[in-house]
Amino acid sequence: MTKNELFFSKTEKADWELLQAFNEHTHIFDELQQTEDKYHTDGTGYTTTGIGEARYWNIELKNRNLILLEDWRISGCTDKGKEFVDDTLFIESHKVADMVLDTINGVEPIYVNFLANGYTAIFNLSKLTMRPKKTATMNIKSKGYNKFEVSKRQGLYLKDAAIWDNNYRLIKRAGDDFRQRATG
Repeated sequence: MTKNELFFSKTEKADWELLQAFNEHTHIFDELQQTEDKYHTDGTGYTTTGIGEARYWNIELKNRNLILLEDWRISGCTDKGKEFVDDTLFIESHKVADMVLDTINGVEPIYVNFLANGYTAIFNLSKLTMRPKKTATMNIKSKGYNKFEVSKRQGLYLKDAAIWDNNYRLIKRAGDDFRQRATG
């Protein structure tokens, strides 16, 4: 298997820079740290609650070529150019398993998705309100490994995501029902 190290380092660096910029505007995390290569998440962080209690996070990052539509669904194109619209974002099943197991040690798992039109969707995997029913086994062309790979994915419902707009304003809390967006 030929591994394209440059692809992985470029994309991970870009994802990390997006998270840092997001945090500079939102101040969600008190501290962030990028994880070492081959760790099952991209970063860790912690926050301190109003009563001084520390919360620790494992953070998986994904920069997506998808957009959030006015009706709160996601739109994109397949590799064959066919447009799709859906109410889920996919994550690799093995990553969910690894991250949820970290809760045994008091580390909360979050999945951060940066969308092409500037929106950010964040899922706390230990606080999903809907069990993911959408699954897919996908044959994906890996630019990092320069080959096709089969990957099992879980669809996380956007209802369970907290969503920030492209001005870093929280526009939907996780678990909230979707409301009509404010205009103007």
